[in-house]
This record gives sequence, C-alpha cells and structure tokens, in this order.
Amino acid sequence: MSWSAVLEAYARKPHPERELPEGVWLRNDERTLTIFDGYEKAKFHFLVMPRDPFPLKKGGTISSSSLHSLSSLLRSPYKLEVLKALERQAAEVKEMIEDEMMKRDGWTWDVRIGHVHLHVISSDMLSPKLKNKKHWNSFHPELGFFLHLSDIIAGVEDGSFSLRSRDHYESILKLPLQSFYDGRTYATLPKLKDHLLDEFKKRGEAERARIKAAKENEDEKGTKREAERHEGAAPLEEDGESPLKKPKIGA
Repeated sequence: MSWSAVLEAYARKPHPERELPEGVWLRNDERTLTIFDGYEKAKFHFLVMPRDPFPLKKGGTISSSSLHSLSSLLRSPYKLEVLKALERQAAEVKEMIEDEMMKRDGWTWDVRIGHVHLHVISSDMLSPKLKNKKHWNSFHPELGFFLHLSDIIAGVEDGSFSLRSRDHYESILKLPLQSFYDGRTYATLPKLKDHLLDEFKKRGEAERARIKAAKENEDEKGTKREAERHEGAAPLEEDGESPLKKPKIGA
C-alpha cells in the first residue's frame, strides 16, 4: 500500500488510538488526527490531518474528495473550517516539542497526496531520512515549496491565496543546497548537514541558557518576595522594586 493510501486509511479509523500500528499515533480529537511521520526529516516531525468523515459545525460532513489534497481542500466552501481545526491541533502539538527547538507548520506542495495533511516539524532538519536535495528543498522555509499554514489561512481569509503551477514548484526542488541560517550554498548534502549540526548546537545552547536564566530570575524574585513577606515588608512589584520606594506621580 502506498504512503498516500496509508494516510487515507488512517484518517478513516474510528478509534485511531487503538487501531493504528504501534509508534504511529500521537493524539486525536473528533476532527483531527496527529501521527508521527514515517519518513521524518527532522528530530520532531508530525503529520496533522483532518479525519474522514470530518464533522462540520453546522452539521453534516465535508466530502472525502475535498480532503484528497491541499488543492482540492482549497476548492471547498469549508476550507477555512478545516484549516482552523488543523491550526488548533498543530498549536497543541508544537507545545509538546522541546522548548529549545524552533518549529514550523505547513504543507509541502504535492499533487500525488491521497489525503491532505499538515507538517509540524522542528527546524533542525537533522534526520538520516533527509537524503537528497529534493528532501531539503521541500522543507526549506523560504524557497516556496513549503507553504506555511499562517500564510495559507491569511490568504484564504482575504481571498489572495492561490497555488502556483506544477512547473513552478518542481523547479524549486532543483535549486542549490542553501542554508536557511545564513544563505550560504553547499556543494553536497553531507557538508550542509555538518553546518546544520553546528548551528543546531549553538542555537540550542543559547536557548537553553536563556530559559535557565529566565527561570533563575523568576526563582530569585520569588525568594525575595517570600523573605519580605516574612519580614513584614511590602511585596515586590513585577520589576523587583518595592512600591514604597517609588515616587508618587505629581509628588
């Protein structure tokens, strides 16, 4: 069975938490299903898809043919309702990814998809399953093959969004290997991956240091408040100063 047919079958499972193969299911609600991508291109890579049938707020369901691909969904009068449901689920999934990881969500353009699905992926792109230029350019956040969910929703709401031609998207896959960190191009994928690993380590360390400093600062404020409470002093303001030390306006 092809991957597209597998996704279609997963979306139709009435009890995916019990019926999907081990290691596939992440979460679901009445309208959406989130699974681990079987061909992950980063440390964290999930697929969020509408379930079939997809219940509409006003009753009834959206047609299965409208859920075949992004292009078919965009032709449906219920496209925004489906997109918003996927957006809510994607936001919850992104909360589950480690704090120091950058995340993005969107579609890769592909006319062959058998069931529309949204990618939620960390930006490290450090996966042994990312094997060639096509894989890299498919998920590069700035080239245009990866279509950001926020851009699609905004464009649908104001009527400005439309998909480009197949030739346009396929031409993107042939572009050089370019880093989205600094714009430099690399002759081979192994060299690009070495660069990605270096950037991941640097940015991860910086973000972990920021999170640690913020926590220590909050802990310090809490300790001061507790000490002053026991001493009978006025509690600290959010900036760490006692309100009694601040001059009154107009004084």
